[in-house]
Amino acid sequence: MDKDLQKIIESAGFSDKEATVYLALLELSQGTAAQIAKLSGLKRPIIYVVLEKLIKGGYVSQLPGGKINRYQALDPSIILTEKQLTLKNFSEMLPLLQTLHNKGKDRPKIHYIETKEGIWNIYEEMIMSKEAFFISSYVKIDKYFPNASAQWIKNYKKGHYNVIGRHLIPDNPEDIKIGKKFVEIKQVVRILPGIKYSDMDFTLYKNKLAITSFEENPFMVLIESEKLVNSMRLFLEITWRASKAI
Repeated sequence: MDKDLQKIIESAGFSDKEATVYLALLELSQGTAAQIAKLSGLKRPIIYVVLEKLIKGGYVSQLPGGKINRYQALDPSIILTEKQLTLKNFSEMLPLLQTLHNKGKDRPKIHYIETKEGIWNIYEEMIMSKEAFFISSYVKIDKYFPNASAQWIKNYKKGHYNVIGRHLIPDNPEDIKIGKKFVEIKQVVRILPGIKYSDMDFTLYKNKLAITSFEENPFMVLIESEKLVNSMRLFLEITWRASKAI
């Protein structure tokens, strides 16, 4: 395992064992505790403890289904986003990390995220991208993450984010009121006619589709697939044309 990469990951706040397990998962793309142990050289009981911490932090997801638990590392750019681009060495090594992450894998990568920290990390990654297409209810997001909309708007005004966003929102007074504030910061916001409330949130950004459920126990499914995103973008463009101005 590359010691330089491990040191860079540790500089982002990971312990040596967390960095070792995370890098092993990047190289594996997805794997069991036994496979991680074989590649990393760590004992399996330690692997389980470290995986639990990485899942809670939102850096690793457990794949649903199957008799044996399988795990997958999330895109390393999430670490960069969380540290707000302050880790220069990590930024320089990011292309190499992403090469490991995408090594020989053409099939979609699917992550299941159910921790609050993990979901928030993905939202932060969305608004750090250049472009994003949102179908969201600000009210639902603010219920799960209090004052999230106000915080994002404040950071937009400070120039922390430069995302060019298109937002489709439900046709209710609460969401429209917040939507008008997003319009003030140069976001394009339109209303979904006939849709008063929504418990689901869809976002397209980069080569990713994030689907978030804000039911009693919120969770997110994150899919990385250029082909799927391009197909979904055509569908969302049709929905955009059917929407109305705020």
